[in-house]
Amino acid sequence: MVCLAAAAPARAQTAPETVIVEADNPDATAPMATSSSVTVIEVDERLPASSDVASVVASAPGTTVQRLGGLGDWAAVSIRGSTLRQVLVALDGVPLNPDGADSVNLSELPLWAFERVEIFRGNAPPELAASPIGGVVNLRTGSGKRGVGAGISYGSLRTARVTAFANVPGAVGRVPVDGLLLAEAFGTRGDFTYFADNGTEYNLLDDGFAARQNNDKRQLSVHARARVGPRSQRLSLMEAVLARDEGLPGHANNPAATASLTTIRSLTSGSFAWGRGNASGELTGWGLLRDERLDDRAGELGVGAQQTFDRTTSLGATTQARLATPSASPAITLSARRDQYRSTDVASGVAADPSGRVALTPSVSADLRYRTLITVSPVLSALILTHDGALAASAGPLVAFTPRAGALVRPVPQLALKANVGRYLRPPDFSELFGDRGAIIGNPELTPEHGLQWDVGARAISPPEWTIQGSFELGYFQNAVTDLIVYVQNSQRTMVPLNLEDAWIDGVEGALSVQASWFESLTNLTRTRSINLSPEPQYANNQLPRIPTWDLFQSTALLAGDGARVGHTFTYSDGNTWDRTNWYHAAPRAYHSVFVRVHPAARWPSAELEVLNLTDRITEVVPRNPLDPSDDALIVQPITDFVGYPLPGRTVMLTVRWQTEPPK
Repeated sequence: MVCLAAAAPARAQTAPETVIVEADNPDATAPMATSSSVTVIEVDERLPASSDVASVVASAPGTTVQRLGGLGDWAAVSIRGSTLRQVLVALDGVPLNPDGADSVNLSELPLWAFERVEIFRGNAPPELAASPIGGVVNLRTGSGKRGVGAGISYGSLRTARVTAFANVPGAVGRVPVDGLLLAEAFGTRGDFTYFADNGTEYNLLDDGFAARQNNDKRQLSVHARARVGPRSQRLSLMEAVLARDEGLPGHANNPAATASLTTIRSLTSGSFAWGRGNASGELTGWGLLRDERLDDRAGELGVGAQQTFDRTTSLGATTQARLATPSASPAITLSARRDQYRSTDVASGVAADPSGRVALTPSVSADLRYRTLITVSPVLSALILTHDGALAASAGPLVAFTPRAGALVRPVPQLALKANVGRYLRPPDFSELFGDRGAIIGNPELTPEHGLQWDVGARAISPPEWTIQGSFELGYFQNAVTDLIVYVQNSQRTMVPLNLEDAWIDGVEGALSVQASWFESLTNLTRTRSINLSPEPQYANNQLPRIPTWDLFQSTALLAGDGARVGHTFTYSDGNTWDRTNWYHAAPRAYHSVFVRVHPAARWPSAELEVLNLTDRITEVVPRNPLDPSDDALIVQPITDFVGYPLPGRTVMLTVRWQTEPPK
């Protein structure tokens, strides 16, 4: 299945392995051209001004975003019931968490630096040199946002965002050049009001409202890209820098007043793409540095005082060569990478022995076509790992084969039938093995998790001559995972990763898109069933933690040309349990958000007013004991997300944006 999740006529161009959206090609049939289950969301004026990467990803079918609060707070994505580390997040194909190394905080990424967001569910294209169990979120800078622009937002909880960018193409002689520079500053006090029951559901006397303290954020992002040369011979350089300082408020029932975290991230990459006749290729190299400084000297987060400095580095390169013919498009991809992790106790100055691993990922793939009717896309790939330092003592060399394949059938131009199957593997990352920070402690006895995933689906689009355009897709997915790594909370409120023997996840996902000159609508619905296949009787056949049964996203917009837009968004999530015993069920979440935008003229700035969580829902009335059908008593329960972290109520944001097109 493929869904171009934009509520207006899409702009797309077909490539054999994936969907590439280009601003200068109005072809709307590209989502039909790949077997991958992928949603492509364009980052443009159709999105509300307060949108971030997390909210955009959450609008795709099959995705669940876990948040620790409101705008700017930590957020990560699960795809088709995966864990957060089973999703690869990449910038222009460069991984931020290779092989599932850590869960990427989506709030660190500046949405408006990108032209589109690609969400691959399951089978990912071979050029990404990755086969994650859940899928891939790939952020593309593309060629859009031409010109110079700026925007400023301010709203509730002293939340502010300032964005400025410049993207003006040019030429040096006859050689085309292209430069993009975006800088974004974000800050929030984050002291929203939430309902606190202090973890005593049956004692109503200690219930009340509290302000979320120590939840402030300050963040600066700079994203720069330069490209030289035509498409047939192009050199690209990219630099993405993040500086972030934040308070860590802790659990709602055990808040932290002084704990803080400072993060510095730098991603540097360079690539050279070439093409001659039917042959093409690309070579990409990158270096990723991430420093995190935790200050919990008061011992508010874990079982003791901590002040640590953690450094993670990754150096890698990927090369691919492709050959395109009418009946086949074979490709060879090779990726090599070295990762290293080191933790230092700041108070004592003692540094732990560094842990490192070297990863090699070769693959051979092809698109085999029978006319325009059938395309079969096999991929033969492997993962080869070697370890050194502290990691070598607990993990030996690893060689794993991860073959996969996709099939696309086009009986008529408006209908695509799809199927994908593959084997996947993820080794435990450094923090899961050796982490000792805050409320999380590592487990060096972990083994890699691996699984088998397959999906089938269909997508239909309206004929291009229809006045009202639309698309509909429906799919079924299934994922069997062995040695699944999950975090389990012990009696000291400390999270420890453990291997589950087996887990089973399946579900149905659907999407409906309708667009006309004055109306746009997008609806996504996902139902997920997850089963813990542990032999232990207290966990056997239980639902897996933090995988909601139902996820719904619906957005509607009314347009008056380019001068005005009124939009409404509704999100719903239900059926989420926190623990392996399934004793605690999180309250369902139903949120309405609205925005109104006015843009008087092309040369004028636009003004937008947006209200998130319009009805100010922070509590729900739920059964006191959902496991006992005979207990019909009801209680008031706070609306929370990730194991008890509260979510904010009504939030109001006002945004003014301005952009000018470059001279022609």
